[in-house]
Amino acid sequence: MKIKSIIIISLLFLLISCASNQPSLILNEAENQYESARMIKGIFNTDAQKMGEAKEALGKAKQLQENNKDKYLVDHYATISIKNTEIAQERHRLKQTELEIEEANKKRQQLLLQARSQEVKSARMEAMKLAAELDALQAEQTERGIILTLENIVFAFNSAMLQPNGDRTVARIAQYLNDYPQRHILVEGFTDNIGSEAYNLELSRQRAEAVEQSLIRHGVDSRRVGIVGLGEAYPIASNETNAGRQKNRRVEIVIANQDGRNILGR
Repeated sequence: MKIKSIIIISLLFLLISCASNQPSLILNEAENQYESARMIKGIFNTDAQKMGEAKEALGKAKQLQENNKDKYLVDHYATISIKNTEIAQERHRLKQTELEIEEANKKRQQLLLQARSQEVKSARMEAMKLAAELDALQAEQTERGIILTLENIVFAFNSAMLQPNGDRTVARIAQYLNDYPQRHILVEGFTDNIGSEAYNLELSRQRAEAVEQSLIRHGVDSRRVGIVGLGEAYPIASNETNAGRQKNRRVEIVIANQDGRNILGR
């Protein structure tokens, strides 16, 4: 009976010994994960500390395994290695995402700068074209906008009828205005000082309407055009002579300096 007990105890020790010598699956996983992480470019630059801790824990687990130590201890250090490796990998992924976002923002800024540069270039080209056309139309740049004083659009005394040569001038201006379809326009009518103030205000408005209708006939969107009659105010010549009064019987077109901007009154 005593011999039988000794045999049983010996078998138990043998089984325990064999169990402790079994390879740890967690250790294998830790080795594979650490080797995979180690091959990731730049991971040691991102988190050298966690990679170092993972390597150290992995070394302890392997040493315990070789020394046939308790499998629990082997698995414990292998698990620590896995956790540190995962932390290093996750931090590296986050760092790469941050770098990608930073690079995307740089590219976005470059595209915005390129677009802005193109806008400036287009604006300069438009300004050059505008300057050339305005020079031909004898325009004046003011804070209110670009003022075209239509000296050859003159009206007969007590008349708001647009003369044929005046209509041709308006057609030319309409062609120019249609190149800038977003700019508002104000047509201002004027008279000489003969007649009552109230009558002259109405007559000046009728003259502004005559030019407005001509602009619309030549393709200018009516929603862009405003009119106002200013009567005998703001003369550009003396009303003491026939020639001066004829110059004062005029229409001026004000073009907004920028797209969509309203035109200030006098």
